[in-house]
Amino acid sequence: MQKFLLTSLILIAAIVAVSSCTHSDNDGQVKYVLSDDTPLDTAAAPKLPKGGPVHEMKSRIVDGRLKDIFNDSNHTQLRAAAANGIDPIVDLRSAFYLKRPLVKLHTCKLYYVATMKDSAPYLVPKAANLLKQIATAFADTIVARGGKAYRLRVTSMLRTDYSVAQLQQRNRNATSQSCHRYGTTFDISWSKFDCMDPSYQISQESLKNILAEIIYDFRARGKCYAIFETRQGCFHVTVR
Repeated sequence: MQKFLLTSLILIAAIVAVSSCTHSDNDGQVKYVLSDDTPLDTAAAPKLPKGGPVHEMKSRIVDGRLKDIFNDSNHTQLRAAAANGIDPIVDLRSAFYLKRPLVKLHTCKLYYVATMKDSAPYLVPKAANLLKQIATAFADTIVARGGKAYRLRVTSMLRTDYSVAQLQQRNRNATSQSCHRYGTTFDISWSKFDCMDPSYQISQESLKNILAEIIYDFRARGKCYAIFETRQGCFHVTVR
């Protein structure tokens, strides 16, 4: 049932967007938008050679535990999600009456969209743009400090009320009041990164801290809220 719901939602949004169709309700016209970005690299990252050197790279993250630095409450993030996102999708029919557009995200040179069991690869345009900016800053920072091509892994995006309920059965930390329901929130893995050039490998700890540095900068500039999730191995980011 869950797979059917998410798959059907994706198909409906895709069909409506590609055909430039719109639906109307009492509030006016509803538009569905897909990303104009063509996927540049849908394949997995190149396999790393065994026994190759792994480099450390300095980061400029502030002192302290990441769990303490990135601790914006769910309540705070929910306010931003409600202000910037769609109305939560409670059933399949509600997908026809969205009052804000959604953007479909694809694996590209900046980030890998992981297979998602409890969410679909859609965000509101403002959140999609934030993800692109974070991924670009991450890749550019690594190159500027002497490294080579790396990309992020995105592990969760839009969720329905049904998928949230299913997730709660497996994850006691999951909440029914999830920011993911608004299409404003995405999870970026800090435990897995894609090395796109095996000739220069960087330690996972260095990559995690550089990602933290980038997200901290966007957060300090009022662009997002963030939580460092230890069990899920990700940064939970909500656009502001």
